Amino acid sequence: MKTVDKAMSLLRQFSLENLEIGLNEFARATGEDKAVVRRLLVSLAKHEFIEQNPENRKYRLGHAFLSLARLREATVPMIKATQVVSQWLSAQANETVHVGIPGATGMATVSFTLPPRGNVINLRPADSYPYHSSSSGLAYLSFCSDETRERLLAQNREKLTRFTVTEADELLKLIAENRDRGYSTTRNTVELGVASVAMPFFTDDKDPAGTIAIAVPDLNMDDARCEELAKLLKTAVEQLETALTGSARRTSVG
Repeated sequence: MKTVDKAMSLLRQFSLENLEIGLNEFARATGEDKAVVRRLLVSLAKHEFIEQNPENRKYRLGHAFLSLARLREATVPMIKATQVVSQWLSAQANETVHVGIPGATGMATVSFTLPPRGNVINLRPADSYPYHSSSSGLAYLSFCSDETRERLLAQNREKLTRFTVTEADELLKLIAENRDRGYSTTRNTVELGVASVAMPFFTDDKDPAGTIAIAVPDLNMDDARCEELAKLLKTAVEQLETALTGSARRTSVG
């Protein structure tokens, strides 16, 4: 399995900022020997998960991912369902809405909607929100299994702003509060000037399948607005769970 882990580490290097990566860049980023990296790249290219740009000899994601993505979408129509719900929720709240699913180090955005007017919180579709600092990440941590939470909290925790909570004891306290409340809230912990409210959604009785979050300009967030957004989130979660599973899981938000 070490070979598979190393191959996955290579694929994780791709992002919006790094759509094409050279052999030397892969070796530096992963700390692996160039010969090892080359063998892994050859194997991934053989199965069409990556391909080489003939102009600059750099590597990019291959088309094999497209067929897997189509199979995944046919199994669980996550992207379509989340986009419909995020559009509805953004229209109701007149705020930025994003839906995330758990990734290696944070919640990866699968769909989002920006409001047509007002102070818009911008984001990009490939953005990932750290578990310890974002409302979506904290919502996931608050409602996942103890085993999953322990594993994720063992990761390095970067202080993105001076308000980011990184101490384990403080995070566990926040997690307990979120569980009692039914949702998570953050303010200025990922980016200054941004507050957020998030709630998990489920497709089974295990860990959350993902989270729905509403991002708001910090100055526009108070207790009343937070409660208002939480109620909208509850409705959105019920809609999404019904779309994905046929029924909504009961939440504790009033």
